Parts: sequence; structure tokens; C-alpha cells
Amino acid sequence: MGLRRNGLWQSLCDQVCGGGNKASAENERLTEAFRHEEYEALRLTIGLRYAVFIIVATILSIEMGWPLAANYYAYLGALAFSAYLQLLLRKPELDRPWMHAVFPFIDMALLTAVIVLPNPFDPNQLPPPMRLGFDTILYVALFIVLSALGQSARTVLNTTLAAIICWSIGTMYIVMQPDVTFGSRMDNILHVPMQERIDYILNPWNVRVGEFAPRLILIGLIGLILAIAVARSRTLLARQVESERARRNLSRHFSPHIAEELSRMDDALGQVKQLDAAVLFADLVGFTQIADDHTPEQTIGILREVHQRLSRAVADNAGTLDKYLGDGIMASFGTPKPGPRDASAALLAARAMLREMDLLNRQRKLLRQVPLQLAVGIHYGPLTLGNIGDETRIEYALIGETVNVAHRLEQMTRALNAQLCLSQAFIDKLTDETRGDAGAVRDMVALKPQPIRGLRDRMVLWILARPAITAEADAPEPTPTIH
Repeated sequence: MGLRRNGLWQSLCDQVCGGGNKASAENERLTEAFRHEEYEALRLTIGLRYAVFIIVATILSIEMGWPLAANYYAYLGALAFSAYLQLLLRKPELDRPWMHAVFPFIDMALLTAVIVLPNPFDPNQLPPPMRLGFDTILYVALFIVLSALGQSARTVLNTTLAAIICWSIGTMYIVMQPDVTFGSRMDNILHVPMQERIDYILNPWNVRVGEFAPRLILIGLIGLILAIAVARSRTLLARQVESERARRNLSRHFSPHIAEELSRMDDALGQVKQLDAAVLFADLVGFTQIADDHTPEQTIGILREVHQRLSRAVADNAGTLDKYLGDGIMASFGTPKPGPRDASAALLAARAMLREMDLLNRQRKLLRQVPLQLAVGIHYGPLTLGNIGDETRIEYALIGETVNVAHRLEQMTRALNAQLCLSQAFIDKLTDETRGDAGAVRDMVALKPQPIRGLRDRMVLWILARPAITAEADAPEPTPTIH
């Protein structure tokens, strides 16, 4: 709890003093954004101030009439002009720290003057202490509340300090007027007869300490509470911006599912999970030769185009893009949380990748470029998920035999002349999800058990044969649907 109080106090001090020690580009942009928002809030505050002036002027016109109200019109005009100057001078590119102190003092000096100075148009002046009634100090509180709309704790505190100083000076001015008394009774007022007590309280020529000090304390408390509230709201907003920035940065390195998972972790390494999921590897065939035939810029351009299409296929089917592997990708379906149709989503993503490559090759053919061939392997099985590394650098990793088998299947597509290779375990899971409907793999062929490097037992594989490359590109065959 102490740390939280210290953090809020530090935030309040930073905002009042004009910022902390952080000077990163991100913090500079955040400070600049706050500066623009403060100006927009200032415009709103001044707009509300003008509305209040119109209401007050209307009330004064009804209550006092002409010419008594003329005195207050002059002060309202001066306050309105002060607000106009703030709009001109406190623009983001012109705003200076001293303005947050000078203008509040100008406003409070004018407000105090209109309260304590006598009305020159009034021939029958009331006793000066009566100008310090409780209703008049509400206008001071109103200005402090309006200053909080500016979303600047510094401005709120400066306005509060200006209010305390100006009200004190105004009270001392009243005290120095002829026949005005100042102080309090030294004896216990509870022991004073009722009539004498009423006379003392209602004496129009007396300024009592018992009223003066509590009003200053009230003004100070209102300002302090509002300043803390503004500082707290800005701190929460800055934390939210920082959280979104961190999540956005994570999403550049991880898929949205993993980025969301990592952003909620308090422990850097997090917990280890074990679950069943589908793992997909996709890779360009013969890309080394393609890279040799192109400039580095062209090679990177091809990779960016391919990665964009492959990652879009993964995202569109609720998959997790685990990593880029040079000219290929590794993706998983069912991580970090398993779903009811992970195998179906993986197959849909693979089909979408193959369609994207057909579309890309049509474009490349128009440019007389060599067509690209994609190889995809998918396996379904148990996985271990968790962060590896240390406190300074971590990597979210998928570990297990399932990953190795999926990679082997993608590599075996070359020898099998296939563009898609699925394991029997994956087919079993797909069949379970589709309730025995084999329509999704009707264009695929089941091979007899094949040896898999690194495994003791052979495995039945299902492949989608690679179409022959002809001079004229044929339209892609319709993709089997998954029910």
C-alpha cells in the first residue's frame, strides 16, 4: 500500500514540476499528446466559463438592475478577456510552465476584487464583512473545479494556491476598513446567553477567525483532492497507453493469442502448459536457387509477400503464428488454449496457403517470373508450451515430438512429390471433429506406412499431390469443404 501511495505522490510531483526523469521518445510523444489534450480541455473549460458568466450576468441583471450590475459586468469582461488570452498563449507550441501559475493568479485576483471591493455605483454600501459571505466563496470553489477539467494537476494546485493567497489578501483588506473588527471570543461561546451569542454571530462588522480559517482549509482541501484525482487519472491513462504499447510490441514478435497471454503474465517465465494441438510447417521449395537468381532486395520482397499471405491464412483460421523460419513459417492451432475444431482450422489454413500461392504464381507468370512452390506438413499430438530463456530475454516455445514430426512431414513432401502432407494422427482428429465426414480430404491419397526420421514406428501419411507445372496455368481446383 505504501508503494502505491509513493507512486501516486511521485506522479503528482512529476506532473506539478513538469515531468519526471524519463526522456525516451515514447514518453516525449506521450507528453506531447497530454499537452494537446490539455489545450483541448482548456478550450472546454473556457467555454464553460463563458456559459457561467452569461448565467451570472443574467442573475445580476435581474437581482440588481442598472447601474449596480455595471460594476460586475466590468469584472466579468476582464475575466472573459483573461480566458481569451489563455486560448491565444497556451497553445501546445506556445505553452510555458509560468503560464500555469500567472493566469490562475490573474483570475483569482479579479474574482477576489469583485467580491471584496465596494461597488462604486451603490450609494448605500453594506458593512464590508458582509461581502465575505459563504455564497461568495463558492465562486472561488467553482474556478478550482473548472481548472480540474484542464487535466493538469499543476494548474489545479496553482489555482488553489492563488485562491488561498488572494482570498487572504481580500479578507485582510476587509479587516482594515473602518469599524471592522477581527478575531474571536476568548471565552466559551456555549456559556454565553442565547441572545448575546446570536448578536455575536450575526454582527455584520465582525470578521471571525472561526469563519476565515475553515474557508481557507476548505479551499485547500478541494484543490488538493482535485489535483490528486487529476494526477491519478493521468497516471491510469499513461499506464493504459504503456500497456497497449507493450501489447502492440509483443504482437510484432508473437501472434495475437500469445501476445495476449504474455501480457497477462506477472512472472517473466510464466507457467508451463501441456495440451494437444495441431502443428503446421510451411516452406518454399527450392528457395535457395531462387535467392541466387535475384538481388537481395528482390529476395526480401518475395519473402515479405509470401510471409504476408501465409500469416494471413493462419490468422483467418484462428491459428497462432509461432515463428518465421527463413522462407517458411511454423504455426499451431489449439494454442495457447485448445478449441473444438483445431484440426479443421489447421487444414483450412493449409488450403488457404495453397490458394494464396496459386494466386501469387498467376501474378508472377504475368511478370514472366519463376513460379513458387509451397510445401506444407501438419501433425496433431501432445505439446509442451512455455517461455524459455531468462529474465532478460524470453521466447515462447512449443516443444515436443509433435513439432518434430510436423517438420519432418513438411520436409518429406519433396520426396513424395506432394504439396501437403498430413499424419494419420491428424486425420483421426479431423475425422473426430467432422463426425466421420471424409470430404475434406477426398482429393488426398493415403500412403502405406512410411518411415519418419527420428521415430521408431512407421506412420501412415496422407498427401495432396503437387500438380505438374505447365506452360499455361490452370485454374485451381475447388477446395473440399469441411463440415
